[in-house]
Amino acid sequence: MSFDAGVAAKYDKWYLKSGGHYADFREKELFLKLVKPQKRQQLLEVGCGTGHNLEFFRELGLDVTGVDTSQPMLEKAAQRLGPGARLCRGKANKLDFADKSFDIVALITVLEFLPDPAGAIREAARVSRKKIYLGVLNKASMLSLTRRVKGRFGESIYNQAKFYTIGEIEEMVHSVLSNVSLNWQSVLLFPLSWHRYCHWLDGWLTFRKNPFGAFLGVRLKLH
Repeated sequence: MSFDAGVAAKYDKWYLKSGGHYADFREKELFLKLVKPQKRQQLLEVGCGTGHNLEFFRELGLDVTGVDTSQPMLEKAAQRLGPGARLCRGKANKLDFADKSFDIVALITVLEFLPDPAGAIREAARVSRKKIYLGVLNKASMLSLTRRVKGRFGESIYNQAKFYTIGEIEEMVHSVLSNVSLNWQSVLLFPLSWHRYCHWLDGWLTFRKNPFGAFLGVRLKLH
């Protein structure tokens, strides 16, 4: 799927909303808990979009590179990250990097929009030395249901997305990678509009192997 300039602008505005800000906070917590990144490690984000996550990764002290298919998204990312940002246009299934170029390869809300997500995981494993992080929209969540229903009555990028359960992700990973260990957790059990009323309960249920959290964090460790 192609993200034009209009989608790129909406992408960043979503994080400024109350629900978007809360979701972003929880998702970043999940990345830190599962991946445990170390300063100066080299990280590649496949499908980096406007650079929102890359900025966070760089603040952690990681050496970051981003790749995306959308030129408007990359232009937004270049504005956000400033001079010297390592950004390039490319496809998830054919990365223009040598084998084992990065310590961590992250694909966050990317598999949902790819025609061959398993191929993207295989390619991520090729260029990673240690870990792959998958951030995935969970098909078995209440938030996924509301997004799909909303898409039936109006235009939405989620109309073009394929959501996955954790079981489907595990099956996909093991279909292309053999020498890998997998760990996962989820966040955002309730719809985002509820977070101001039940954030304490959502926080208590966060960072568990809960198959109904809206956002799945999956860490693959290569052996």
